[in-house]
Amino acid sequence: SAFALTLWIIPASAEDGPSNVPKPIPKTRSETKKLLGELKNRSPRLPVPETVPGGSNPASSNVINGRARRFYLPESWLQAERWGNEAQSKVSYELKTQCFWVVSRGNNCHYCLGHQEHKLKSAGLSDDQIGALDRNWDSLDPRTRKGVELARKMTVLPFALSDRDVASLKSEYSDAEIVELVYSIARFNSMNRWTDSMGLPQDSQMRGEHIEFDSPTQGRWDQGESLVVAGPDIVRPEPWNWEECQRQIQFAATRTPRVTLTAKEEAAEILKMEPVAVTDWHRAIATLPAAGPEMVRAWTEMISDPELDPKIKAAICWTTARCNRSAGSLSMANKLASQLGVSEQELQDWNSRAPGSIPIGMAKAIAFADKVTCQPTKITDQDIAELRKHFSERQTAHVIYTAATANALDRLTETLGLSVPK
Repeated sequence: SAFALTLWIIPASAEDGPSNVPKPIPKTRSETKKLLGELKNRSPRLPVPETVPGGSNPASSNVINGRARRFYLPESWLQAERWGNEAQSKVSYELKTQCFWVVSRGNNCHYCLGHQEHKLKSAGLSDDQIGALDRNWDSLDPRTRKGVELARKMTVLPFALSDRDVASLKSEYSDAEIVELVYSIARFNSMNRWTDSMGLPQDSQMRGEHIEFDSPTQGRWDQGESLVVAGPDIVRPEPWNWEECQRQIQFAATRTPRVTLTAKEEAAEILKMEPVAVTDWHRAIATLPAAGPEMVRAWTEMISDPELDPKIKAAICWTTARCNRSAGSLSMANKLASQLGVSEQELQDWNSRAPGSIPIGMAKAIAFADKVTCQPTKITDQDIAELRKHFSERQTAHVIYTAATANALDRLTETLGLSVPK
């Protein structure tokens, strides 16, 4: 409604405090483009300087997301900036960008949605073709349609992925292509949670080109319902309780992956690891010989970095895995917690969140991880303000980035059905 739009665009006064109103989910193509353009006017929830040194990716070095990552995150975390874009990618840039558009629409991330609109138009797609991503998949070729169907399900129904979903891809994709597609979609979900939680304003330029959303819209894209946006029929199940967590950790150790993975010895060579340390997760990541090693290094550095208590990061990973019902990620979080000396009682406290059972900062981080996992479309200024009461600006950014990255890991391990030993 117009009232909701006004509440979102006009910041609350200092007396009122941070807004607790989520940004609106546009219903039509015209409304979508209007909101994407208006995003240029907002202020980020954490300050981002106009210039930040460095940037290994020239395409993203000057956009506000690139500056925010370089300003708030350690350089070692940014080794995975390739985001699955291999030098010899098995899945086309255009297809992955269409999937990124669908993911961003499903998560209502206006920042990323605007970037994908711009990239798709630069790749030659018409406004009608972009409109079809939201309203009419019958016009898509079979390979693209299966890709966007997977993107939508991994985004709004990650807890419901099955053997059948992956098996249905195999008429259009090889197993290696499936791994790359799943990895990319998982990372897109992560990027949405980072940029949207940071409240980044839309860039005015990208790659030296002006970003505008003023192209004419055909009336048919303003009619009917979106195929992407989650309707009232989608109800998230409750996160696993303690007993179910223990069963799922057992299950993750015995299941068989849904695709053929890189051989253990080859994965060890690609990732520069000892073969004995290689798990199914490493074998999947090794399918991407450029992005894979970067991702492993970045994940290792992110988890061990001391600026934000590693136990808080383990609690975030445990929480997102429970919420997404990802057995593999839950097992990985369990092992991480064990390595950090977390007791079984502490783990149970992470589940119960009984008042006074865990430190207030950790409780706030867990609550944020829960919301950004289950309700990413409802993150507000107030959610970030609550984190800032207990963490520095950099630590707040680390909480956001950890929860975002954990959501990618959940989707990767669960979609591919990766086995994770206890």
